[in-house]
Amino acid sequence: MIGIYLHIPFCKSKCSYCDFYSVASQSLVQTAVTAMLREVERRKNYFAPAKSFFFGARQATLYIGGGTPSLLPPDTLNTLIQKAIETFCAVPPLEFTVELNPDDVTTEYLHRLRDMGVNRISIGIQSFFGDDLQRLNRRHTAQQAVSSVLMAQKAGFENISVDLMYGLPGMDAKRWRSNLEAALSLGVQHLSAYALTIEKRTPFGVLQRKNKLLLPPEDELVMQHDLLCEVSAKSGFVHYEISNFALNGFFSKHNAAYWQQQPYIGIGPSAHSYNGRQRQSNVASNAQYIKNMEEEGDFFEVENLSQVERYNEYVFTGLRTIWGISLSYLQQIFDKELINYLLNNAKKHIDSKNIVVDGDRLTIPENRWFVADSIIVDLIWA
Repeated sequence: MIGIYLHIPFCKSKCSYCDFYSVASQSLVQTAVTAMLREVERRKNYFAPAKSFFFGARQATLYIGGGTPSLLPPDTLNTLIQKAIETFCAVPPLEFTVELNPDDVTTEYLHRLRDMGVNRISIGIQSFFGDDLQRLNRRHTAQQAVSSVLMAQKAGFENISVDLMYGLPGMDAKRWRSNLEAALSLGVQHLSAYALTIEKRTPFGVLQRKNKLLLPPEDELVMQHDLLCEVSAKSGFVHYEISNFALNGFFSKHNAAYWQQQPYIGIGPSAHSYNGRQRQSNVASNAQYIKNMEEEGDFFEVENLSQVERYNEYVFTGLRTIWGISLSYLQQIFDKELINYLLNNAKKHIDSKNIVVDGDRLTIPENRWFVADSIIVDLIWA
């Protein structure tokens, strides 16, 4: 399995919490897409060493994220999609996701996506309350959030994910429960629910430094997290990664491949690629990215990962999922010193039931996921 990610770095406006690279301008959309087409061509041999061939084609996932992919005209988006598929996998992706903003969703646009082969959509709702949406500087209304899901279902999409956020300013457990119940009552198959994280460079980061951002206390956050687990489980959702919940059969194949160290390529400004031993990253600037694509020579930064860095990443990402980490995989890939370090430092967490041993796998149980990072840090090689 290989992953293909296309980053569309344009928005109509920037959300108060967002630290992903995008610009609130559409002046360079066509030029940037042309540059992305060039990048696809220049990187056509990226997966050549991979062993995931099947009769000349590769099983792949394709994810279009941003930014706001739904700002691209359908024909422009389709040109980019078809080029990526023809170049990297030759056959339709096993899972093909496009992110949408609720206010961009129309019946016509959804049908065009279906015609392009999209079989999964991810809708960025965040909240069903108007004052939350205003605080977050989201463009859509609560009604548009509901309508976007209903339109997608009517258009024939049977794999729909929605994003929600908890720990927002002014949010209490009652409001959070209402958001969860509203989302799950729509009959979606997947839910990504994130605790608000304040990034320094965002408007929320500025407000926090000025002591003008009133966030829920820690005990309220724990209560909201526990509600998330409880309400989603009652609707039949499996908590398969710290922030992700899905009905059986609807786990995100694309994201799961990231967490399980599968190779992927990222196309577009600020996009990252990973081939198992090396990480590559594009510049986080539309203008510079376009310039780089017009010139010969290397256009991305390369980070050669040491064995320790690869070990740390596998432990960090794996223990945030229901699959945990595999001792047999670790023994195949890493030196005995790292394995012994892991086992020695895991012992106290196994004894305290922060970590569970099941066959050759180590996992963190769901009731400890809220403090997973503090457990994982003990296993990271500093």
